[in-house]
Order: sequence, then C-alpha cells, then structure tokens
Amino acid sequence: MRTPLLSALILAVALGNPNSSNANTVYALGVGFSVDANTLDAINAATTFYNLAGTDHGASLPSSLSGATININQGGSLLLSGATAKTWQSSTDSANSVTLFYRVYESGTALASRPSFSSYNILYSNQWQPDANINKYWTSTSSPGTVNLLTGLTAGTIAAPRNYTIELYGMAAFTWSNGGNSGSYNSFANNGGNPNNYTTQFQLVPEPSSASLLTFALSGLLALRRRRQA
Repeated sequence: MRTPLLSALILAVALGNPNSSNANTVYALGVGFSVDANTLDAINAATTFYNLAGTDHGASLPSSLSGATININQGGSLLLSGATAKTWQSSTDSANSVTLFYRVYESGTALASRPSFSSYNILYSNQWQPDANINKYWTSTSSPGTVNLLTGLTAGTIAAPRNYTIELYGMAAFTWSNGGNSGSYNSFANNGGNPNNYTTQFQLVPEPSSASLLTFALSGLLALRRRRQA
C-alpha cells in the first residue's frame, strides 16, 4: 500500500522530477517461469518469459500459468528462472539497479496476512544511446539463478488441493544530478499501483493419501494374481 509520500514521489517521476532533467523510469519488465507439471512425461520444462510491463516478450502474464496443475508427487516443479527490464534516463542521471520482488501465498489470503516479498536482482546487460538520453537493458537467467517457488508450500488434501498466487512488481533505483543539485529516487513497475501488483496462479496437487496408496497397492496385487491364474 502506498504512503502519501511514496504516491507524491511516483507522481513527481511521472510528470518529470523538478530536480531531474527528465522523467527517468523503468518502462519494461519481464519474468521467466519454468513449469513442469510432472516428470512422467519425460519433457524438460523450458523457461517461458511473460510481460509484466512493456512488450518485449511474446505474451503478457496470464491469470494462470500454462501447465499450472503441478503434481509434487510426480516431481512437478515451478521455478522463477529469470527476469528482464529496460530503464530510460537522461544523460545526467543514472539507473543503478533493478529488482524484481515476488511472494507466493494461498489464493484468497488477506493482504495483511501475506508473506513479505523476496527480491531477485536483475543484472545490467548493456545500453543503447540513440540521443543524449540512455536506455539500459537488464537481464538475469543463469545469475542469480533459479528460485524454487514451491518451497514451504503444502498441497492440501486429495479432495481439495490448494490454489496459490504469485505476486510480483519491479523497482529501479535512480540517482539524478541537475543544476548543482542531486538525489535519488525509485521508479516502480507495479501494474499501475494495483494493491495486488502483477499476479498469476497455479494449483498444487497433493501427494496421494495413505488410503490411496493402499488401494493402489492392493489393485496391483490383485492384477498380478489374476495374471498368474490365467
């Protein structure tokens, strides 16, 4: 939730910081997920990138991830596998870092009860300077590496598996210098200030219960006995 000071700061950035020569901003943000519903299909999960802000990638973040019914008993996995960003700055200012923030919680959890955000650094890659201003490109894949988003989650019961939400937003840290003055501020990519930022969902299928395992074992023994009698 924004404080009045933060809201005023973001408005200043949007309109052109009076102490900065231009309205520096993070104008593109993407996230990569690797989803493997289970390992029985012998298909390695590839990383798919989605747009959070801007249009650098093929598709915007969907309300539910493709293949998002994940069976943890069959080796299913969900990884945060990378992130990308673009920042714009005037020649006298500087974008110094870009960070993706994320958290995972059971869908429907009240805002006050959601866990704190974790951070994922998006590393500087290169820059493009078509005029006096600078576009910087940021990307992270192999470094800082992947994050297992299923850590600490439970799958509920066979009858009622749990649905989870991934919430994300991005922040770029800038410094500015103009007319003998200097300072710092942050620019956000947060879905226009939506309290839920950017979100997508997935379902975690539970491991089979003891009763289910016993039924499966008995069925196997019965089938084996019938084959021997045939």
